Amino acid sequence: MNPKLNHNFHLVNRQDTTNALIKWYDKNARKLPWRISPTQSKNGVKPDPYRVWISEIMLQQTGVKVVQPYFTKFINNWPDIHCLNQAEETDVLALWSGLGYYRRARNLKACAEILCTEYQGHFPADEKLLLKLPGIGKYTAAAILTIAFGIPSIVVDGNVERIIARLFNLRGSIDKLKPQIRECMLMISPNKRPGDFAQAMMDLGATICKPLNPQCPNCPIDSFCKAHKNRTTNIIPAKAKRKIKVLRKGYVYLGITKSNKIAMVVRPKTGLLGGMMCPPSSEWYIDKHPPNNPPMPGTWVMLNPIVRHAFTHFDLELSVMIATIPHIPKGYILKSFDISITDSTPSLMKKAIILGLENYKP
Repeated sequence: MNPKLNHNFHLVNRQDTTNALIKWYDKNARKLPWRISPTQSKNGVKPDPYRVWISEIMLQQTGVKVVQPYFTKFINNWPDIHCLNQAEETDVLALWSGLGYYRRARNLKACAEILCTEYQGHFPADEKLLLKLPGIGKYTAAAILTIAFGIPSIVVDGNVERIIARLFNLRGSIDKLKPQIRECMLMISPNKRPGDFAQAMMDLGATICKPLNPQCPNCPIDSFCKAHKNRTTNIIPAKAKRKIKVLRKGYVYLGITKSNKIAMVVRPKTGLLGGMMCPPSSEWYIDKHPPNNPPMPGTWVMLNPIVRHAFTHFDLELSVMIATIPHIPKGYILKSFDISITDSTPSLMKKAIILGLENYKP
């Protein structure tokens, strides 16, 4: 054990910290559609691994408030792994529209197929086997093992990293503290009710130990928190240097037929927006527009304003081109040009289509 952490550990008593947190969770657990209650947990009810898995995949890069309605709709459509396995990938992607990071949805389908063909529809309660499944990394595997199966594992997300950094008064940015944070989690993670402990940490970070203005007077473990004692809560963890994102530019083409249909194309499965049905677009160049070459004949007009969208590693500006087209080339799909089409298109293309609907005059 790191000598410095060993010293801090004497100030952060494992048993007392865990007991205080679980006691708080029993009274304050968030009611979420993929969870069982603390009372059910204490009575031996086990969470459905399928629901835990779906929620954890959706929560990757996406907040709880956004995920909840998507999760409910998803479960209503495909209530178990066998239903998901039989679903069309296009339908899964359509429901996923707006959540972003569409590879997650494709991985769900691929994972469902493997689970149904190789594991009789059951999730393996084994980390090595879970890590072999599409879309499941160390965090998701740990969450499934701990929450769904009650197997003690180290579940560390952004909320947990912040709590641990403050609890042990760890100085530095999160990216440099990850090994120490994991070691600290090993110190305080219990063998009893590990799933409830993991979810209690998530809830504490989401509701009390917030990034800004943490609610320390309401914290169940403030008496064990070294940052609280040293009045360093507001400067822990240290902010990492912000990476400057590049700006890319391009065109999106709304080709509308005389019968008020829009020409759509299914994007390649690899890459951004993979497998999604979208209007065709150009390449996206850094800091400049590519050549404006519409994919089909028509009198093309540029609409205002430019559509802007933020991806994880870059920002994008798309100029929206629109035209009435005499016919569509091979490989395109015709869809009704109305607001209903935005239900199954990614957020970026939804913005372009809405702009087209507001301005198009045949």
